[in-house]
Amino acid sequence: MNDLEVYEYFVFPSMITEVVCEDYQSIRDDLISWIYDYQSHTEGVHVSNRGGWQSPDDFYFQESFSPFLNYLCKYIDIACGRYLVDFAIDNMWINVNSKGNYNTSHTHPGAILSGVFWISVPDNSGRLSFENPNDHTQHSLFDIVDPEIKESFNIFPTYYFTPSEGRLVVFPPDLRHHVEQNQSDSNRISIAFNLKFDKRTDDEV
Repeated sequence: MNDLEVYEYFVFPSMITEVVCEDYQSIRDDLISWIYDYQSHTEGVHVSNRGGWQSPDDFYFQESFSPFLNYLCKYIDIACGRYLVDFAIDNMWINVNSKGNYNTSHTHPGAILSGVFWISVPDNSGRLSFENPNDHTQHSLFDIVDPEIKESFNIFPTYYFTPSEGRLVVFPPDLRHHVEQNQSDSNRISIAFNLKFDKRTDDEV
């Protein structure tokens, strides 16, 4: 038995990329001020948010937002660097969630990639929670798999990202996720977005 060959293969992973954006503190206060000013004269929408304020998903066309958009696009490009194509923003929206607000479980149909950039993150303001798509069919296996393998390959019903200011996460749009309730007394602010293939890449080929 000591000579028995045993092989393990881990297939079909979902790649999530996190980028720590440089010099975030240099834009933080101006970005938050811009968001509150825009919120003050813009009616919000209701999609996955329960409570709070979500902007229209075309807000980033505002000319005054262009310096912040350029900053975000730089790090979105870095986050997408493992892919062999270029991406462009399909839509983008602001989330301002106060105490008790949260986002329900959802996906982003029609997007190629999705992501979120955290702007203001008080303590205990809620985690980004990715739900394992195999939870229903493989749930009974999660508790009995070798703990070392479980930790190495994130074999859990849910994987949590604790938000941190100035960090950006890009993920597959079909990966179901939700954002926990904000338990703090301050607003949690983020910008979420969907990406599409950059048509300029097609034109150049």
